[in-house]
Amino acid sequence: MTVRENVHQLVDALPEERLAAALDLLSELEDDTLTAEEKAALERAEEDFREGRTVTLDEFKRTHGL
Repeated sequence: MTVRENVHQLVDALPEERLAAALDLLSELEDDTLTAEEKAALERAEEDFREGRTVTLDEFKRTHGL
């Protein structure tokens, strides 16, 4: 079975109420070009990561009331 056939099979197996979410996710894959703003944001994020400016998921949840 090809990858395309596998994807079709997975989509066909989704319940009707999940199809809109699947469409949103698949639509995002269509447009793989980044804007200058998005590229700059990724560069800042990568720099933050390299410099150790990160928090754990638990810390994020705690500080954001999640």
